[in-house]
Parts: sequence; C-alpha cells; structure tokens
Amino acid sequence: MVRIIVSGIHGRMGKEIISVAQALKDIKIVAGYDKTRGDIFVPVVYDVEKLQNKFDVIIDFSSPEATMKVLNFAVKNSKPIVIGTTAFSDRQNKEIMRLSKKIPIFRASNMSMGINIVMEVLKNLPDIVYKNFDVEIVEAHHSRKKDSPSGTAKAIAQLIGEKVGKRKFLYGRKGRELKRKKGDIGLHSLRGGTVVGTHTTYFLGNDESIEITHRASSRNIFAYGALIAAKWIFRKKPGFYSMKDLLL
Repeated sequence: MVRIIVSGIHGRMGKEIISVAQALKDIKIVAGYDKTRGDIFVPVVYDVEKLQNKFDVIIDFSSPEATMKVLNFAVKNSKPIVIGTTAFSDRQNKEIMRLSKKIPIFRASNMSMGINIVMEVLKNLPDIVYKNFDVEIVEAHHSRKKDSPSGTAKAIAQLIGEKVGKRKFLYGRKGRELKRKKGDIGLHSLRGGTVVGTHTTYFLGNDESIEITHRASSRNIFAYGALIAAKWIFRKKPGFYSMKDLLL
C-alpha cells in the first residue's frame, strides 16, 4: 500500500486524484495540503509544516510557489514527490534539479500516457520532416487555465527545437513584418469552455501537411498517470525522473 499526500487537494486535479485513487487497491490518500478551504474526507492542512511524516509519496498539482514549499518538506522528510504543476521560473527549475540529488523527483508537464507517446513519435520522426516542413503548435484548454502556452506545448516546442536547432519560439503573431523564417516554431493558445486539453503539432509543407493531435477527454487520465508515477517512484533512488523513464 502506497500512502499519498496530495498537494493542491481542493483543486480540480486534486479532486480527480482522490476519485481515481478510490478504485485502486494499492493506493491510499492519507492527507492533503491546500491554501483554500474545502470538504474532503481526508485530513487537510493549510500549513506545510503541519503535515505529518506518515506517508510514502507526495503528488503535487498546485502552484509553483506552493510546490517549492512542499518540495522542501519532502526533502526534509526524505520522501519522493510527483510534480504535475507547471509554469516554474528558471530559478525554480534549477532548484528542483538541485533537490533531485537528495530525493526522487518525478516531474511531467502532462501526466497522460498518450501525450508522452506522442512526444516519442515527434522525437523519432525522420530529420527530413523537420527540414522540409514548417512547424506550428496549437493548444486548447478551458477558460480557467492560468498559464499560456501550456507546459505541454512548451515541452513539445523544446523537443522540436532540439531537432531543428532553435531555442527561441514565436508566441502568436501580430503585425505586418512577420514573414516566416526558416526553422521558426510558432506556439498558439486557445482558451474557452471546459476543454480539458488538446495539443496539435502541424507540419506544413508544399502541397501537403501532417497533423499529430492528442485530445484529453477528461482529467482522469492525468490523475491515473500521476498515481502510476507515485507507485513507480516509491522505491527509486534520488534523481530526476520523467514520464519517459516510466514508459521506457
């Protein structure tokens, strides 16, 4: 039995994790941490330091600031953490990597098995595709999403950037002097309704195009992926892990 603390337990993903965990016999949610109040059947604290050391793994879907607090709590107690939060600053990213030398840290901008399979497909496309086609990335999410572009879209762009030798990306387009340059990678965000998450990578060539799309129909897939990651990282040595390590 893997005992889990959920950070951001009152949020949409926190509630989804609780729902999915109830159907898994080898998982138990023992406590939660959040900055907001709410009704949950497990004990919830609003101060990280009040969490008890009777757990095996922390799953975090909160905010960058809250994540860093919980991460330091995990280090203090020598326990692994699964991070699904996105939009970290460069300084926070460096700190996460530094702390991964002390505890196992599993981090993924998207916990979906499917999107990570798509990432592997994109990574293994022949170089001729990236040389002969223009690449644009479009992502769509619900109206309440706080960051843009999504962490997953950024991860896709970074992967493709490595293939074509680009480190800077175009975030939307506006104005006149915007003629496309060879190798440009554009990211575009749509926000509205209750869209869980759609990511499409367009390869636009002469007289033909290729579209690779992943659509999430519910947050269930993210919650399930996070719980699988928690079970997987439970007995790992300190280090930085990703969905690629789990899948491959």
